[in-house]
Amino acid sequence: MADLGIETTQNVRINFQLASIGERISAILLDFLFFLGVYMLLLLVIALVGDGAVWILFLLVPLLFYSLLFEVFMNGQTPGKKIMKIKVATVDGSAPNFLNYLIRWMFRLVDISLTYGVCGILCIVMGQKGQRLGDILAKTTVIRTKRKVLFEDTILVDIPENYQQVFPESRNINEKDLPLFKKVIAQIESLEDPVEKLQFGLRARKNVMEKLEIQTEIKPLEFFKILITDYNYIHRNR
Repeated sequence: MADLGIETTQNVRINFQLASIGERISAILLDFLFFLGVYMLLLLVIALVGDGAVWILFLLVPLLFYSLLFEVFMNGQTPGKKIMKIKVATVDGSAPNFLNYLIRWMFRLVDISLTYGVCGILCIVMGQKGQRLGDILAKTTVIRTKRKVLFEDTILVDIPENYQQVFPESRNINEKDLPLFKKVIAQIESLEDPVEKLQFGLRARKNVMEKLEIQTEIKPLEFFKILITDYNYIHRNR
């Protein structure tokens, strides 16, 4: 499955790997099994209590809103998506909101239910962003997630003894910028083509330099590592 390039608020392009059709179908099947298990358990309880006809009809309602509710309250994931390590994301890099989730949920009827998934699969295969019809209209897609990274793992680094802050402008770094810097570093290190590595690094460095009003010729990889170290130095020496 292809990658999805997302422009962050720092104007840095980060690539995320799109979820495959197999992963998305597996997530749907796992969700079905999960819901079926819970549903059967509730029916068993009602059968033991007796007089459950009204309750059976009432329990059909969560089935309709299953994916919507989970995606809203689990940050773009259902239990099946969480197991498969995939999630809903917007194609512009912003955080999905309720309207995004609602639109893609409404079109499940066309993408999955009425067409037995054929419409959704065709749209995903023919498109370039892994989107079914509901995703196209909601401006979302489904991407793979990595293991959860602890906040400390994201921003904390060892500071060399007698370290001196390199950029005075580092005081303008926002805490939310640190995960982005880490992603840029990881992407630079992962690129094998020297030309592509250099071009990506220079673009990323240029955008961040403009925002922080920094002037430097330090190589991109070292530049972002220095920013992270500067940030830790400033905040540990307050």
